[in-house]
Amino acid sequence: MAQSWYEGLEINGNTTLNPYFYGTYLGETKPQEPVHRNKKQVFQADAVGAMHQLTPPNFKTMHTFRIEWQPGPGGRLDWYAKDHRVNSTYSTSGDGHGQDWVHAFSIKGESLNITGAQIPVEPSAVILNTGISSTWGFPFTTAPGCVKCFDCMNTTCACNFHAGFCNMMKSSTVAMYIDHVRVYQSKNHSAHVGIPHTVGCDPVEYPTKAYIKGNEYRYMRAAPFVYDDKGPLEKKIRNGGGKCKLNTDCGGVNTDKNTGKGGGNIRGECTQGEFSQGLFNPAIQEGRCKCFDGFTGPKCLADDKHDDEMGAWELGKNSALFEYLPKPALPLVLVASVSFSIVCTVLFALGHVVRNQKELKSLQRGQYQKIPAAE
Repeated sequence: MAQSWYEGLEINGNTTLNPYFYGTYLGETKPQEPVHRNKKQVFQADAVGAMHQLTPPNFKTMHTFRIEWQPGPGGRLDWYAKDHRVNSTYSTSGDGHGQDWVHAFSIKGESLNITGAQIPVEPSAVILNTGISSTWGFPFTTAPGCVKCFDCMNTTCACNFHAGFCNMMKSSTVAMYIDHVRVYQSKNHSAHVGIPHTVGCDPVEYPTKAYIKGNEYRYMRAAPFVYDDKGPLEKKIRNGGGKCKLNTDCGGVNTDKNTGKGGGNIRGECTQGEFSQGLFNPAIQEGRCKCFDGFTGPKCLADDKHDDEMGAWELGKNSALFEYLPKPALPLVLVASVSFSIVCTVLFALGHVVRNQKELKSLQRGQYQKIPAAE
């Protein structure tokens, strides 16, 4: 905490602040980095972050993490991990329980006042970073008898890592699997602190799509790092088509060869067929995922959901000028009053017609009585 100038940060469980970004001096960029920074452009990095310690069960079974985003003035960011709570300040996931939500890290909006920043209210991206750093998350002190370095290829300092870490990194089976990312937004403004949540990725208050189209150069990589960026990256969600060998690769289940039955949540299936590799390459025989209704993605692992409300771009289209106009609504009292007036007018008109008909018949009878009889 002494290395941080932000007050009010909260950490719990197996969580520590990340000191790497608190006033860290950054030098020139390395050749492989996608940006360029020379000696005159070095700066002090400033970010707020923390590290949550993983334990062996995190590498063997699926675990759930959660973030709560309360935007604007008075808002906050809260990270949660599924662990087993021992007491109010300590938790562990190494005992196999991992069923309690632990409030691992919290940033309050007032903690950012030192820089004049706030919890963002604009549409933002969540990046699931799988990068391995040489400085993040490694022990602050070295093991007895080890040289102070962290390099699996160097036998004199590999002993600083946890047992099995270097062997894991050298093997070809290292992978991080993400089953799903679910986003929920509350329309009940009293359910959270901060300002009301906006719905969708292109709200009227922040027309994101129009801004990107008007500032495409900001979302493109420049030469000499790349020459083939023609516009911002806009990848459409693929509905199936991912390579597979078994139904389980597509969110499905394998059927029993003897009974032909299977169980579980079925999202898609692996179908075998010939697929083209281009004009000059022969077609290949392999499996591709085919999604069932309600699921999407290359391997059918995502729920097929859409925004509940239209974004600013769709609302601003000329073709939709009259389609999305508000529907007229009349107060109930006004409708009742107008209806009563119409009924009274109709009854009055009918009464007037009936009365005129009676008077006409009466006059006709009187005229017939005054005509003398023929001699």
